[in-house]
Amino acid sequence: MSYRELVFTVAAETAEPLGDALLELGALSVTVEDDAAGGYDENPLYGEPGLSPEVQAWDRSSVTALFNPEIDASGSAEFIPELLASLKEAGFKLSSPQEKTVEEQDWVRLTQSQFAPIQIGKRIWVVPSWHEAPNDSNAICLAVDPGLAFGTGSHPTTHLCLLWLEEHQNLLNQSLLDYGCGSGILAIAAAKLGCNPVVGTDIDPQAMVAARSNAEINNTEIRFVLPTEGAPELAAERKYDIVMANILANPLQVLAPALVNKMRPGGQIVLSGVLARQADEVITTYSQWLKLSVWRESEGWVCLHGTMGVEQKNGSNSTADADSAQKKRFKRSKYLKPTLLSLLFLVSLIFGEHLFRNTLIPALAPRIDGTSNAVAVRTFSLLQFVDQKLCSALGCFNRPVSDFSAWKITSATLSSESARDGLKSPANQSILQIEIQNRLAIPILFPNLEISLTDAEESELKTIHLTPKEWLSPSWQESHPDFLKNGAPAGEIILAELPILLPANAAGYRVHVIYPH
Repeated sequence: MSYRELVFTVAAETAEPLGDALLELGALSVTVEDDAAGGYDENPLYGEPGLSPEVQAWDRSSVTALFNPEIDASGSAEFIPELLASLKEAGFKLSSPQEKTVEEQDWVRLTQSQFAPIQIGKRIWVVPSWHEAPNDSNAICLAVDPGLAFGTGSHPTTHLCLLWLEEHQNLLNQSLLDYGCGSGILAIAAAKLGCNPVVGTDIDPQAMVAARSNAEINNTEIRFVLPTEGAPELAAERKYDIVMANILANPLQVLAPALVNKMRPGGQIVLSGVLARQADEVITTYSQWLKLSVWRESEGWVCLHGTMGVEQKNGSNSTADADSAQKKRFKRSKYLKPTLLSLLFLVSLIFGEHLFRNTLIPALAPRIDGTSNAVAVRTFSLLQFVDQKLCSALGCFNRPVSDFSAWKITSATLSSESARDGLKSPANQSILQIEIQNRLAIPILFPNLEISLTDAEESELKTIHLTPKEWLSPSWQESHPDFLKNGAPAGEIILAELPILLPANAAGYRVHVIYPH
């Protein structure tokens, strides 16, 4: 038996409705591919969380329909003219498609022939179920078949994570979280290498099905949970010795606070799915919590590694020394700032606080988001009270303050305006919703916003610069007419909705807070 394959080349907006029409007209299957695949103009599309392509197709798409002459009339000479006529009635004006005959084959055997056992490092083997395991008593075999989720060991990013696990010999009874587990291959390898407990999570329910099945086949005890389940394994207080995430650079940066929060003091983090040219940006994102470095590179991809906290010293007194140093640091951090604030208070009364207030007050202002010492916050409140009294008596000049570290972008979401407002907006018109907060206990001048739009390979497509007058809502500006002079009040949370016209191949975005020189 043979099948008849027809290939239509159409524009992006035609691909999906044409596929639906072909299925209604009897096609067994329909496939949409990039017509430029393999060529210079090939354009990969990635559906990263938060920024899936609005049109699931390429500028020039190949729509391939498969027909079975034994169950329809596709073997006749009149089939294509009749098909084109039916499609024309449905509103499609198409030229004659390319034709190809597909002979019947043992499709299962053909698929299996494409996946052979993969050796990773010295001991790990990824062995599909239809192959025999290698004859090596030291081999650690992972029985994982290609299926519903990413992760068969063949991609360099998975390969790098497996190598990291194999080359670290101290995994016995180390707890591990596999974030974005896919097929569960990394969690399974970790469990076989001695990690316990092992937890895997993914936003894709199909990945959970595949991962649980693979864990059972490999006789490993692993807990796989969805982030929305409210499982205790993902509770805020639950920490892990090792956090491993093999996803993509953009999600790794967005998820940085969540991933770091799952690390215990002294714990390790392993990040993959990062191109070599993206490494510096990811390292910078995580630098506020810990130091990341490139552990290894393979085929243009890198694996990043870091440790939370200070490493233990060797020797019999290492634990005591570390505890003593930690207590001293804690005491300094706990009492240094209140002491300085008290000293400032006394000097202000004696020497005229109004002469240097515009320098010292911004420098000593604590954060009001719960990250500053409670004593420092109370002392600073007292200082502000005294400062106001002195200014009332002596007069003060309030100089505006610009502080990059004061600002925190608490959320940024890009959504389609056309989906929200029907057909009133252009196809690529979107709304970027940004929530930004002044975390300091004093007013801060509003910054500019820089929005960078990138393609799937992280290359910059477009950069948008917005002044406070451009990104602050008109209603906020009306209620705060002196906002450029007075800045944002302490702790103020501001929501901005910014219309953005996305380039056709946009696949990512970043938002930065900047102050112009």
